[in-house]
Amino acid sequence: MIIAFDIQEGIGRLVLGGGACPRLATPLFADPQALDDFLAREDLRGVVVVGAGRHFCGGADPEGLASALRDPEALGRDLDRGKALLERLASASVPVVAAIRGQCLGAGLEIALACHFRIAGDGAMFGFPEAGLDVLPGLGGTVPDLPSLARRSLVDLVVSARLIGADEALAMGLVDAVVDSGDVEAAAQARLRALVDGRAPHLVRAIMTSITAGRRLPRDEALRRETALFVQLARRARGGGGSPA
Repeated sequence: MIIAFDIQEGIGRLVLGGGACPRLATPLFADPQALDDFLAREDLRGVVVVGAGRHFCGGADPEGLASALRDPEALGRDLDRGKALLERLASASVPVVAAIRGQCLGAGLEIALACHFRIAGDGAMFGFPEAGLDVLPGLGGTVPDLPSLARRSLVDLVVSARLIGADEALAMGLVDAVVDSGDVEAAAQARLRALVDGRAPHLVRAIMTSITAGRRLPRDEALRRETALFVQLARRARGGGGSPA
């Protein structure tokens, strides 16, 4: 898979490339340092993740997966590295929106689930086909950070390996909105701008950092982190300096 990054007026694009239907040749689907550098840009206020062609991502490349399954232990190590990469998206200090057209399957759905929001085109298709290969989703698909209703819906999707359309994904809580397929990226951009327009980048980053701390740290540590971020922002507002990052 080819990953491209760009940014315009504070909104970044992370483009999943490799043909009309991008597929992952390996679980480590992007260069970690390149992703870190992109997410750390001071002018960045939000990111849209989108497929370069007609589809978001069709999942793992079949030939690559068949080859990798010959060495399950090595594949397991690669999956752990891929999960760490997706955690970078989930813990980004700016909001991340997946703009989903066409296929969003397997590892592609796991990429989408790592984003904070998901906007789907009305022709999008979702699913975890892994059970048909006698394996399960390996990039966090069985343990996403989702509401309980959506988590229960995953039992159906993962065990049955069936595909669902955008409307059913919306009803399950897997996506936040369904729009015309031709408007999906514009809708994702609009969602981000509604969130961040009028907000300074350092404020957005402080808020997202505190929310991420609440998800990753013990509650007492997360509460202390929130207080520290509040104080740093207050000092900055009073002209006292201090970085909220």
